[in-house]
Amino acid sequence: MSRSASTDELYFVTLTVVDWVDVFTRRLYNDFLIENLAFCQQHKKLNIYAYVIMTNHIHLVANVSEGALGDVLGHFKTFTSKRLVEMIAGNPQESRREWMLKRFELAGRYNPLNTHNQFWQNGNHPVLLYSPEVIQQKIDYIHDNPVRAGFVGSAHEFWYSSANPESPLKIIY
Repeated sequence: MSRSASTDELYFVTLTVVDWVDVFTRRLYNDFLIENLAFCQQHKKLNIYAYVIMTNHIHLVANVSEGALGDVLGHFKTFTSKRLVEMIAGNPQESRREWMLKRFELAGRYNPLNTHNQFWQNGNHPVLLYSPEVIQQKIDYIHDNPVRAGFVGSAHEFWYSSANPESPLKIIY
């Protein structure tokens, strides 16, 4: 995204793990993502209006108060990718550790933008939300994602979602 996003422009964004690897099945990794999204809210002027963390991707409805959304998401992805690979490598409880690390190494080897591992797919795929109806449609889509996946019966039951009133990440209403 080359231009700044003003506070009246909202975007639907998807951040996806390479090869759709199901990394976010452990609280440890999800809590790390929440911590870093909160950091971006506090220090990078990221405004989050809706979110969900699925097993292999994140959806956001977001914008930034200053700068460019793509820059903030790029910094988030760079920092979290390095740290998540370290967390996985150092987690003796991670039964799929070797397999995941090989997937990230292979993806990095074939991407000239990386020197070692690649955790996130390239790009953020921001979609400008141009009307209140489209904004609500994307928020409903985000909140229904865990229900469609069969993780919960109702959207408000999923912990890592803005549909849950007790969600660990605070959003803008």
